[in-house]
Amino acid sequence: MRALYAEYIRRLVAVNDETKLEVEHNRLRTDFCGWKQGVEDATGNRFNGDYHYIELGIDRPMCCGEFLDWKEK
Repeated sequence: MRALYAEYIRRLVAVNDETKLEVEHNRLRTDFCGWKQGVEDATGNRFNGDYHYIELGIDRPMCCGEFLDWKEK
């Protein structure tokens, strides 16, 4: 389970990376959503990445760790 959570955080950080182009963000987000659904289907587990960012002191609008205000920089 720890390995799945670590992979979740790795993918989440990639999705939230604002140095990516919007097209890259969209592709990563689509892959991430598919990966999350596959994990849920196979194991019944869902993850919440909010706590990862809260522990880092990041206060942004987010849902399960995914920044809702993401924009290309």
